[in-house]
Amino acid sequence: MVFLDPKSDIAFKKLFSSSEHKNVLISFLNSILAREEGEKIVDVVINDPNNLPETPDSKASAVDVYCTDQQGANYIVEMQVLKQQDYAVRCQYYSAVALGRQLMQGEKFEFLKPVIFVGILDFDLLRAPNFLSHHFILNVETREHSLKHFEFHFVELNKLNKTVDELSSDLEKWTYFLKNAQTLQKIPATLNKPAFKEAFDILEQGNWTTKELNAYDRYIDAIRSRENQIDTAKGEGREKGKEEAFKLIAQDLLTTTSMNITEIARLTRLSLEEIEKIKKELNTKKSK
Repeated sequence: MVFLDPKSDIAFKKLFSSSEHKNVLISFLNSILAREEGEKIVDVVINDPNNLPETPDSKASAVDVYCTDQQGANYIVEMQVLKQQDYAVRCQYYSAVALGRQLMQGEKFEFLKPVIFVGILDFDLLRAPNFLSHHFILNVETREHSLKHFEFHFVELNKLNKTVDELSSDLEKWTYFLKNAQTLQKIPATLNKPAFKEAFDILEQGNWTTKELNAYDRYIDAIRSRENQIDTAKGEGREKGKEEAFKLIAQDLLTTTSMNITEIARLTRLSLEEIEKIKKELNTKKSK
């Protein structure tokens, strides 16, 4: 068997954005949230399930998966492969936007439902050694949890260092699955449960259409290209200065991709003003 990489945007959304396979998403979320019996998610409504950008530069979606549970709570589930310096701020921004968009004009604040952000990261974001971390708004003195409309949960894949035979909890199994599925040739006995078998079936290459596989290949190629651009910037930075190297990368991204200037600024660490300046210079050269 050949399993595709669940960390890729295409495969991740195919796994967790399908109403047909919503039991996979429910199992995954319950493993992360670790709620008591009676508080676990039993059903979800997946919003905008067909929003599948073909490359990392596509602008179809700000987040990967957006769903609502039986209590009305909103979940943002996102896979982030490339490291972003301000990722934590970005998570809070999208959560605040999701909360603000719930109310229609004239509606009362009492109708607002919690927004729960789940970030799966292929890089280290936090200093803590644990691969899963939970973040709530608490009273610093009493630890009381009164402000309940925001939650943040981060799974840092690189921090799970167990073999498949050492896995115990569903959380560890899901984390291992996301980190290693594409390297496996068969379903391990440890992961021989309905939700995991369904997830592996979704990732099996033979179950993908030619169009889906082409989109997957384009996405993987775009990720590799961007990583190479960043590595090139780092290498050139040692000789020419990092700022000049990242300016070259910014020029390349502006001319060869559809990325917006905010995303380019994040990747190159240049200011928005500097990116705008480079863009104007490129437009001037084109007009001559």
